[in-house]
Amino acid sequence: MQKKWSRLLLFVLLISFVSIVAACSSSESDESDSDADQEDNATEGTDSEEAEGDSDAEVELRILWWGSQDRHDRTLEAIDMYMEENPHVEISPEFTGWDGYWEKMATQAAGGNMPDIVQMDYAYLTEYVGRDLLVDLNPFVEDGTLDLSDVDDIYIDGGRDDGGLFAVNLGANVHGAVYDKELFDEAGVPEPEPGYTYEDLKSFAIELSENLDGAYGIHPFAGVNNLRHYLRQNGVSLFNEEGTALGYEDDQLLIDYLQLTVDMLASGAAAPADVFMDAGSNVEQQPIVNGETAMLLDIYSNQIVAIESAAGRSLELSLSPVLEGGENGHFLKPSQFFSVTTHSEEQEEAAKFISYITNNLEVNEVLNAERGVPIATAVRDHLRDLQDEVGVKMFDFVELAQDYSKPIDPPEPEGATEILSLYENEVEHPIYYGQTTPEEAAVNFREKASEILAKNE
Repeated sequence: MQKKWSRLLLFVLLISFVSIVAACSSSESDESDSDADQEDNATEGTDSEEAEGDSDAEVELRILWWGSQDRHDRTLEAIDMYMEENPHVEISPEFTGWDGYWEKMATQAAGGNMPDIVQMDYAYLTEYVGRDLLVDLNPFVEDGTLDLSDVDDIYIDGGRDDGGLFAVNLGANVHGAVYDKELFDEAGVPEPEPGYTYEDLKSFAIELSENLDGAYGIHPFAGVNNLRHYLRQNGVSLFNEEGTALGYEDDQLLIDYLQLTVDMLASGAAAPADVFMDAGSNVEQQPIVNGETAMLLDIYSNQIVAIESAAGRSLELSLSPVLEGGENGHFLKPSQFFSVTTHSEEQEEAAKFISYITNNLEVNEVLNAERGVPIATAVRDHLRDLQDEVGVKMFDFVELAQDYSKPIDPPEPEGATEILSLYENEVEHPIYYGQTTPEEAAVNFREKASEILAKNE
């Protein structure tokens, strides 16, 4: 009996021991689970902190431009400066010459792979905006990402289209004339002052030709750039705002403009075609370089550097003639733009880069107005003090031209390139060679240009 109770007691004790062990095990498991939860929570907190730390994650931009090797070198250095100040940004440059540039960009556009930032030309702006390939930058201006507060409207307007800002001017140029002061002095003819008229031009050009040995007064100017100037002075433009027709209705305007050249060729005031036609558009080969003419009325302000270098002597910039009773004809032409493409996934950073190029003094010391006179006032003033003599001429000429300018005409319509070629081959050159009359040229030009522009209706 006693053994029986002893066994029963042993069994109860065993059951109690197992229960205690199980309870302890459960408690340890709960504590382990709790520790695990705490570790998970800590891990989640770390992940969250890491995610917050990734807010400056690397941004990749691509930039495409055309230009000379000098422009490439300067732009690459500017890009390096931006990346040094913004280490979260990696910029991949793409650059080429003018030849093939637009074919390259058209291929990228067709493939949906355009760079974030592209260098844009005024002649192509309407086309790329119309194809919804460029971003309206107005929102970035409004929120301060793109700072244009130090830029006058006259420098900005060229990048606008139908109220949107689709391109930011990289440098301003002005069309005008260049003359040889030494030849004017030799002929005893006063230098042209701002405000001289077409009649004044005809008068002093004849005097130059008569008084110079082996040189003509002027290089004739029947080209389209001077035609634009003359039309603007008459309150009209080469194309209408819709791009569906010529911008002037009275062909007498073109006739009168061409007659200026015909008269000056006939009087000997202007050089004949065999003196200048072989030079083409190469500014460094124009007759004024070799002292064969005293004045050239078809040059952009930034070209003074190249033409003076080729001439090996000092030359001077001049405004174009004014039309008595007419309007201002000059305008500040964007040399080229930077635009942000709709293919970009980093549009805000792209706008920041354009703002940096526009306003940063140090980076503009590197760029050194190679694309034209800077548009921001502080940058323009800063760089002018760093220029050599010919650079100062360019800066001062752009400043002077503002007083004789009005807003730029709308961007050129589709078909403009074909029309400009038509003008050169069937108006300008035949006038120089005496192969057509102003009346015949005006009628022919309107007929053929109208056919081209009608396709835009």
